[in-house]
Amino acid sequence: MTNTDIGVAVTFILGIGNLLYTWTASKRAVYVNTVTSERVKRIDKIRENVATLCSLCDQWMLHRTQDSTPNLQQQIVRAKNEVRLHLNPDDPEDRDIERLLERLPSWTNSMAPEEYWKLQAILVSATQTKLKCEWEKVKDEAVRGNLPTRKER
Repeated sequence: MTNTDIGVAVTFILGIGNLLYTWTASKRAVYVNTVTSERVKRIDKIRENVATLCSLCDQWMLHRTQDSTPNLQQQIVRAKNEVRLHLNPDDPEDRDIERLLERLPSWTNSMAPEEYWKLQAILVSATQTKLKCEWEKVKDEAVRGNLPTRKER
């Protein structure tokens, strides 16, 4: 085997290695970008759902009439369920938000307006904390290109 043959073989092996590395890195980057993009959408949806829920509960507390009550309560239940569907039952912060949702005013849970405003402030604060945590994960994923393992989440 001549030096030229050895050079061609080494170049071929390096080319194959580079191709495999590039393919793997590209596949991983697409995966991380997809997950990160979906996480941003989830953050926006949670924010939107909690804002809608608070708005509906405000209406319930301030402008409830016999004519509007059934429709308004149906919208509140739907908004609560939409928020719940974004929560992780294994996450302590999410379970705290779930407990706050249960305390919101409803057919079976009446409360004084002052109590409601305090509860709403706590719900908004808990949601902001959750969204900030999620946003930090997105930024970390975007910068490092790493997704957290199940244990890190």
